[in-house]
Amino acid sequence: MSALTSPSTRYLLCVAILAPAPAPAQAPAPREIRIGLADAVPAARISAPAPFVLRAGELTIETTDALIAPETGPGASVLALGSFADEARAREVAAAFREERPDGPAVRVRRDPETGRHLAVLSPDPGAAADAPSLRAAGFPEAGTFRIPAPAGEALVVRPFGGSPIRFAPGVSLTAEPPASGFLEWEGRPYRGSFTVSRSGDGVTVVNRANLEEYLFGVVPRELPPDLFPEIEALKAQALAARTYALTPRDAYLRRGYDLCAGPACQVYGGVAAEHPLSTAAIRQTAGEAIFHDGRLIDALYTASCGGYTENAENVFSNPTPYLVARACIREGGGVRLDGAPADGPLDMALVRLAGAPLSGWDAAGLSGPATREEAAGVLAAVLRWLGLASCEPEPAPGGELPLGAFGRLAEAMRCREPGAPVLGPGPDGGELAREGDPSLGRLLAEGLLDPSERGLDPARPVSRREVIGAGAALLRRDGTLFRRGQIREVAVLDGWVRINIEEDDGGIAREEPRMVRLESGGGALLFREIRPTRTPGRDDPPPLAVPTGALRLRVGDFVRYHAAAPPAADEPVPFDLLVLEDLGDAEDRFSRQSSWFVPRNNTDLSAAVNEVKPIGRIVALEPLEFGASGRIVRLRIVGTAGSLELRGLRIRRLLGLAENLFRAEPRRDEDGGVTEWWFSGRGWGHGLGLCQAGAYGMAAAGADYRAILAHYYPGTEIRPAP
Repeated sequence: MSALTSPSTRYLLCVAILAPAPAPAQAPAPREIRIGLADAVPAARISAPAPFVLRAGELTIETTDALIAPETGPGASVLALGSFADEARAREVAAAFREERPDGPAVRVRRDPETGRHLAVLSPDPGAAADAPSLRAAGFPEAGTFRIPAPAGEALVVRPFGGSPIRFAPGVSLTAEPPASGFLEWEGRPYRGSFTVSRSGDGVTVVNRANLEEYLFGVVPRELPPDLFPEIEALKAQALAARTYALTPRDAYLRRGYDLCAGPACQVYGGVAAEHPLSTAAIRQTAGEAIFHDGRLIDALYTASCGGYTENAENVFSNPTPYLVARACIREGGGVRLDGAPADGPLDMALVRLAGAPLSGWDAAGLSGPATREEAAGVLAAVLRWLGLASCEPEPAPGGELPLGAFGRLAEAMRCREPGAPVLGPGPDGGELAREGDPSLGRLLAEGLLDPSERGLDPARPVSRREVIGAGAALLRRDGTLFRRGQIREVAVLDGWVRINIEEDDGGIAREEPRMVRLESGGGALLFREIRPTRTPGRDDPPPLAVPTGALRLRVGDFVRYHAAAPPAADEPVPFDLLVLEDLGDAEDRFSRQSSWFVPRNNTDLSAAVNEVKPIGRIVALEPLEFGASGRIVRLRIVGTAGSLELRGLRIRRLLGLAENLFRAEPRRDEDGGVTEWWFSGRGWGHGLGLCQAGAYGMAAAGADYRAILAHYYPGTEIRPAP
C-alpha cells in the first residue's frame, strides 16, 4: 500500500462541505491493534510533553524522555562526518559528501545507542585516504573520530532524561503509558495509545498499541490525503478498505510480536500528525463496518492509481481471488459489456492472420525467436494477396534462419521491386542503409515497415517473427480497408448479441450525413484494449500499445477500430471478428499525477541490476510474453548478450525499478545499434489490485457513494459489522 501524491492542479480547488456527522446506531466495542513502528533498530527515544510512566513488571519510571537500547560494550572507533541529533541532518551531510566526492569512501548513517545521536560514518577505504583534519578543511567542520558502542548481551538499558542508566534483565519488555493529557511520542512523532519496547536481534522493536478506529485516524489521510482528494465518500471507501485490511492477520508480523507494520508494505501510518477532520469524519461515520465475501473478511488490497484498469490477482501474485479481478476504472452505468475470445498474441499477429497468413503454432512467447525464410515468405505472400498487389516468386535460397538484410531483399523481391526503385510512403530515408549499406533494408525502414528499436539494424542478425508480422501489419494498416475506425453512437444487447452503431471515420472526406455502420457480435471476436502511456514535454509521444483482453465495456462516445469479415451494407448488421477499444481517456483515476509516468533507465545500470539475479550479460531486448486482462505485463523475458531471464508478476516492476507493470519499453541506441538507455512509459502506481484510490475519488466526485465504490472494485462483496 502506498499513499497518493498530488492530482492535477485543476482538481485542487475543491471545497468540502460536511453535514453534521450522524452518530452510528451502536458504537463498536473498542478493539486494540498492534503496529510495529520500528523493528531491530539500534535505539528508540520515547518522550511526551508531560511526565509519563515507563513500566516493566512491578518497576515503574516516571520521566518525560527516555532512550531505550540494548546493553552495550566498548565498540569501535569510526571516522564520521559528524554526530547529529537529527537523522535527517546526518543523511543530508552524507548526501553532500557523496555528491562532492563520488569516488570517495562510502558513507552510511549509524546511531549511537548510548546517546541516540546519528553519525554519518565513512567506511574504511585504503584507496581513498581521509582523516578528520582534511575533512574539516574540505567543508565538513563536525568531522572527527567517534566511538560507537556495540550491543552486548540480551539486556535492555533505559536512559531517562536527567537520570542514570537503568539495566533490565534479559527478556523484559517495557511499556510506556501515555500521560493523562497529550500523547506519547516516538522519535518526536506523537501517537495515540501506548508503546511496548522489547529486545530484538542487536536492537529494539517498538510497537504502538492503539484502538483500531483511532489507528485508522492516522492511516486514511496518509493513504488518501483529504487536502488533495476532498471527497468524503472516497474517504469512507478507503476507511473500510483500511479497516478490513487491518483485521486480517499477517503471519509474518505476528511472529515479530505485532499485527501490522507502519509503512507501505502494510498501510502507511502517520499517527496523530497525519490526522485530518475530513478523514476522521469518514472513519467515524463508518465505524465498525468491514468488507466480506462469502461470510469472511476479504484481503482488502488497494492501489494508488490503476492506470484505467485493475488486474486479476493471479496475474500479480499467484492465486486467483474472486473479488480481486480486473475492473475498468469507470462507473458501471451507461456501458455494455462485450465478451470475446482471448487472443494468443499481439494485435499485429491478429491482423496478418485475418489476411490469411499461415501462422500455425505461433504464439506470443515465440515471437522473439528467429523466423525462417519460408515463414517470412508465407506472411508477405498472404498480405500482398489480401491487398490485391502483385506478388513475385523470390529466387531460390537456402532455408533456415533469415538474416535481417536478406529479409529486406526478400520483401523487395516479392513486391516485384527493382533494386533501384524509389522509396514509397512516409518516413525517414533509411539513412546510410539506403544509400551505402543495404538499400533494400533501408527502404523497409523508410516505408515504416520495420521498427529499428527492437534489435537494431545489423543486416547479419536473424530477423525475428515479431519483425516479420510487424512488416506485414504495417502494410495492412497503410491500406486502410482491413482495419477501420469509428466512434460509437449507440450500443446495446439484443437477443444475446451486442449491437454497435458506429459513425465511421472517413479520413477527412466531407459528407452531408456521417456514414453509420452497424456491427454485431455474439461473442468470440478478438478484443484488444489500447493503452496510451504518458506524454512528456520535449520528446515524441510514445505509440499506443494494444493488449489482448477477454472483455471490454463499451460506451457511447468511445473510439474503436475493428475488422468486419464482410463489407458493411446499408442498415444491415455486420458481424465483426476483431475490435480495439482506444485509450480510456475518461478513466476515474485521471485526477492523479500517478496515473501516467515516464522513467528513463541507463542500460548499464539496468543490466547490472538484472545480472545480480542471473548473469545474462548486457540487456538487448525486453520482450513481453503474456498480458493480463488490464494490459499489464504478466510475463516478461529480459534478453541479454549471454542469456535471458523470465520474470512474472510483481518481480517485473521491482527488478526494473518501475511503478507498475502497465508499461511500454522503448530502447534508445547509439550509432552502432547498441542499447544505451530504456525509456519506460507507463500507467498506474502500485500493484493494480482491488480499490483504486484515485479512481475512488473520481467516482465520488461523479456522485457515487462509498458502497457503490466498494462494490465496483471488490465485486461480489458485502458490507457488514466487523467481528
